[in-house]
Amino acid sequence: MANKHSSLKLILRFSKFLKPYWKKGLAALFLMLLAVVLQLPMPFLTRYLIDKVIILRDFRTLNIIGFVLIAVLLVRASSIFIERVLLSTFRARVLFDIRIALFQHLQRLSLSFFHNKETGYLMSRVGDDVGAVQGLLADTMVSFVQNTLTFIAGVACTLYIHPKLALISFSILPLYALSLKVFNKRIRNMSYEVRERYANVQKDLQELLSGISIIKAFSREKHTAIRMVRSTKEAVRKEVKLNILSALAGISSTVISAAGPLVLIWYGCAEIMRGDLTVGGLVAFNSFIRYLFGPTQALMNINFSVQRSLAACQRIFEMLDLQPEVKEKKEAVEPGRLKGDVVLQDVSFSYDSGDRILDGVSLRARPGQIVALVGTSGVGKTTLVSLIPRFYDPEQGRVLIDGTDIKDMRLRSLRDNIGIVSQETFLFSSTVRENIRFGRLGATDQEVTEAARLAQAHEFITRLPEGYDTQIGERGVKLSGGQRQRIAIARAILRNPSILILDEATSNLDSESERAIQQALRPLMKNRTTFVIAHRLSTVLDADKIVVLDGGKVVAQGKHSELYQSCPVYRRLYDEQFLNPRIEEEIPIQQQPSASEVTPVESVEEFDHGYLLSLEG
Repeated sequence: MANKHSSLKLILRFSKFLKPYWKKGLAALFLMLLAVVLQLPMPFLTRYLIDKVIILRDFRTLNIIGFVLIAVLLVRASSIFIERVLLSTFRARVLFDIRIALFQHLQRLSLSFFHNKETGYLMSRVGDDVGAVQGLLADTMVSFVQNTLTFIAGVACTLYIHPKLALISFSILPLYALSLKVFNKRIRNMSYEVRERYANVQKDLQELLSGISIIKAFSREKHTAIRMVRSTKEAVRKEVKLNILSALAGISSTVISAAGPLVLIWYGCAEIMRGDLTVGGLVAFNSFIRYLFGPTQALMNINFSVQRSLAACQRIFEMLDLQPEVKEKKEAVEPGRLKGDVVLQDVSFSYDSGDRILDGVSLRARPGQIVALVGTSGVGKTTLVSLIPRFYDPEQGRVLIDGTDIKDMRLRSLRDNIGIVSQETFLFSSTVRENIRFGRLGATDQEVTEAARLAQAHEFITRLPEGYDTQIGERGVKLSGGQRQRIAIARAILRNPSILILDEATSNLDSESERAIQQALRPLMKNRTTFVIAHRLSTVLDADKIVVLDGGKVVAQGKHSELYQSCPVYRRLYDEQFLNPRIEEEIPIQQQPSASEVTPVESVEEFDHGYLLSLEG
């Protein structure tokens, strides 16, 4: 809950974001002090006018005081304007810093975190929560100091004018402390709940808008509207409760503040009738008592605003305190350009559910080899290749590249050597050119065009309204699935990685385009280690090594012709796709080796157990 950290600790931690801009805050504080100092003489001038100037009919003094009041007003107005400009800049820069710090921290978290948190929910944490911390920013702090100084001045001046009346007024002040005790904790906790509810609203909104085509296709507009109504209704209900609680807190402070003038009227009039207080003195005291109860009420309102902001602040620090599961060692090395000798050594892995996705997997891909991973859905093919760029760390076992454990490499340098084209193509809401250039930010336009040619994308790109400068919309919505896939392949080609991962990279292409891209990728894959995951086995028949996964284990590996005879799992996968006369003619059974010519995965020579044992040593 929101109260598990003390308010003081949260404020001190938050103050680190204010530190870079302390000069602006100090300048605003000086201007605020000037405004307070210029305001203090007003009640004394009022008393002098009533008790002296008016009675003596001193027009000269009246005019002087009038001009002084106008000058003071102009100076105060100017100082207040400059103060607000400074505070506005201060506030904008601090909020900017917090948002960027939070976003950069989120980027460092592991993929498993994002699998458990919806995009809309995180957007609310970065956007709405940061915006809600304004109650802790400089304008609030300056207002706090200003009202505190005004309160101190009010105490001093009321004691000077009439000590007895002042002490009676002071007796009301402890009621404010009682109000704080009753409302503070409740407001902060409820503010935390409201922020959480609206984060869930943002989550639902983002998800439903992203799936609008599915909603329309199934005519589920009413169903999704009901879902949004329920989500929003719960958030609004919580917010109404918070507003009612805040209103009660505000009314309590208003009632307490109203008690001051009542005491003044009751006791002050009696003092005038006894001759112990002048009418001018009562008017001046009335002005200063506003300095006493007005700032106190303002401080109460600031406190309630701060409690709301502390709830948002708590949520921000909850995010900043999250640690990535995949961590880079301090002594991690820069691997430079890798050769691409990839070894998975007795690797096991499971997600949060606890079910083993990979169980004791061992395999080796030599530099320049094309390794195909095949198996039914859910056997861990994508999970296996996700371990190579360290999106996840295995629970046991090691992943090595060029003989070095990837945990000993700097993450950025490791990933700079890896290019990935996944089944779920993601493009940014930008131009075609910038999406391809995302693979290598320093690439020239000519290099971008050449990458597009290799990916068989250049022809359709030139037919777009503005060619390579065409805006493709969110996630590339203005392009077909095949066009998006080709741009993603061009992006990977431009990266020129040592290790290439193709996870169903041609899944959204027609047969003709798929064949063309396969031909384009063939020379590219010659000089780099390539892992290919493909549902259509026709795309991997020529791989240097086909690795068959089943039940989280590597059950066999070898060439197609070998595996068809020796591995029932592979034969079943192949027959399901190709059991027809044309395929049987292309791959006659009599030309395939016998089972005795194929070694199972535990002893296949190409696996090179001696190499693995040397790594263990």
